[in-house]
Amino acid sequence: MSEQKPASLNRLLKALPPGLLADTGWLRSQGLSRSLVHDYVQRGLLERVGARLYRRGAADSSDTIRWEVAVLSAQQLNRASVHVGGPTALALLGLAHYLKLAGEHRVYLYDPKHTAPTWLNATKLSADIVKRTKRLFSGDGLGLEWRRIDLGTGRLGAQPVEPKILEPWDHFLRLSGEERAVIEMMDEIPSSVGFEHADEIFQSLTNLRPSLLSRLLQTCTSVKAKRLFLFYADRHGHAWRRRVDRDSVDLGKGKRQLVPGGKLDPEYQITVPAKLLEDNPVA
Repeated sequence: MSEQKPASLNRLLKALPPGLLADTGWLRSQGLSRSLVHDYVQRGLLERVGARLYRRGAADSSDTIRWEVAVLSAQQLNRASVHVGGPTALALLGLAHYLKLAGEHRVYLYDPKHTAPTWLNATKLSADIVKRTKRLFSGDGLGLEWRRIDLGTGRLGAQPVEPKILEPWDHFLRLSGEERAVIEMMDEIPSSVGFEHADEIFQSLTNLRPSLLSRLLQTCTSVKAKRLFLFYADRHGHAWRRRVDRDSVDLGKGKRQLVPGGKLDPEYQITVPAKLLEDNPVA
């Protein structure tokens, strides 16, 4: 055991960045037995933060773990394909404020392949995790980006980058880009996102990429999300709207009642709050 400990410890220090979360399955994959994990906990090299969940020497010893750290850990160590999307991605990209529902922050995670580790929802985090497992796009990776994130400030890097860990404090987050995130947000209306809140966010979406939007709309599986997106695009009249290919977008058939007592938009056959039809910002 005395010969195994230095090698195991060196491997752990190299593979597990400070503060990130590792479950017992991952620790076993690194060659750490249960007794060795217990020994590292006793020596303060690992901290137990939940059932079968540990972290390495975090400077922040708070009982509440930052949600960014948890998601990074799932993506980086567990190789989960889960990504941050919808309103949360838009907020991280500086295009919206975090939604506050029931007085608590919500973080929207998309996991259509069901790869998120079970501890992600069982751990006390700084925000409530709202996990979506519906496959909203037939192209799973379309419109997703890797961004460097500063865990000190919570800010993203200015440009999309490929995740290549160079330093222990170098972290990357997989999230929806602006185009995918706003369509994901449309699918949350009106159950989790209000019409007016979405309307406010749409005002700031002046630099979306029409070619990517066209592909996303073509592969989107939600008729409601597609109709709402095009409705808001017409309402705000951003310049990119004219270059989106609508001819190949399947908008389904029939009316969709999205809000009781709403008013029917004749173009997209959806009922929306009357105010959105009566108050045209580009008129």
